Amino acid sequence: MAKSPAPKQPQNILLATDLTAAGDRAFDRAVQLAKEWNADLTLCHVVEASSARPIGIERRIRNVEAEMTELEARASSVLKRAVPRHVVIGDPAGRVIEHARAIKSDFVVTGPAHAKAYGEHLLGSTAARILRQAHVPVLAVRRRAEGAYKNIAVSVDFSTTSRDAVAATRALFPAVALTLVHAFDVQPDWSGNSANKSVGEIEATERARAQRIAEEEMARLIGKDKSKMKSVMIEGRPGPVLTDYVDERRPDMVVTGTYSRAGTPEHMIGSTAEVLLNTLACDVLAIRPEE
Repeated sequence: MAKSPAPKQPQNILLATDLTAAGDRAFDRAVQLAKEWNADLTLCHVVEASSARPIGIERRIRNVEAEMTELEARASSVLKRAVPRHVVIGDPAGRVIEHARAIKSDFVVTGPAHAKAYGEHLLGSTAARILRQAHVPVLAVRRRAEGAYKNIAVSVDFSTTSRDAVAATRALFPAVALTLVHAFDVQPDWSGNSANKSVGEIEATERARAQRIAEEEMARLIGKDKSKMKSVMIEGRPGPVLTDYVDERRPDMVVTGTYSRAGTPEHMIGSTAEVLLNTLACDVLAIRPEE
C-alpha cells in the first residue's frame, strides 16, 4: 500500500537540462527552489546515445561541458555553494533516473514536454518518460520563473494518491494558499426508477448527487485548513477541465498525483499526469506515492 509522502522540503535537487533556450527556464526555477529550500543542486545533461557517434562526439562533449561550466558558475554565484555538474551518454530519461538514484536526489526539475516527431504515440517526451520512471517528485517547467510560486492548483479526485499529493504540496510550499480543483463526470442511471423520467430530470438528479458527494469529500480533504486551501469543482473530464482552468485562472503551477502500474510496459503507460504535462500552459509538478 502507498504511504503518504514525508512532510518535508527537498534537500537534494537534480536539474535535468537539455541546454536549450526553453531549458534555461528550468534552470532558473531549479536555482530559485534550491535557494528557497536551502537545498543542494546538481546539474545533469545527457548526450543521447543516438548522437554519440565516434566522429564528432568529442567535440560535442567539449561544447556541452563548456555550457555546463557556465551554468555551474551562474548557479554557484546565486546559491553561494558548490554546484556539481555531470555530463553522461545514453537514453536521456533512463540516465536521469539512474543519476537521481545515484546521488540520492529527492526532487527532479526538467524542461517542458517535447514529443518526438517519430514514435510520439509510443515514447512521448523525455519529460513524460522521466515522470513515469521517477521515484521522487518531478517538476516540468514551462514558464519563466518570476519569483517564488504564488498561485498553485492541485488536481484532486479524492483517492489516496490525490490526498498524498495535497499533503506533499502543503509541505513543499507551506506559505502558499492552494486551490484544489476537482473534475466530476455526470453518469446518469437510465434504469429502474429513472426509466419514466425525462433525460433532463435524470441528468439533473445525477448532477446534484455528484456535486453533493464532491462537496462532502472536499470538505473532508480541506478539514481545518480553510485559510490555506480553497476548492473549485467543475463538471467534465480532468484533462479538459484543468486546461480550461489554467487558461482562465493562470496558476503558476498545477500539481497532480501519479499512479504506479506494476507490470505494465513502460512505453504503454498513460495517465492524467502525462496528459497535463503535455497540454497545460504552466509548470506541472507530478508526485508519486512512496512505495
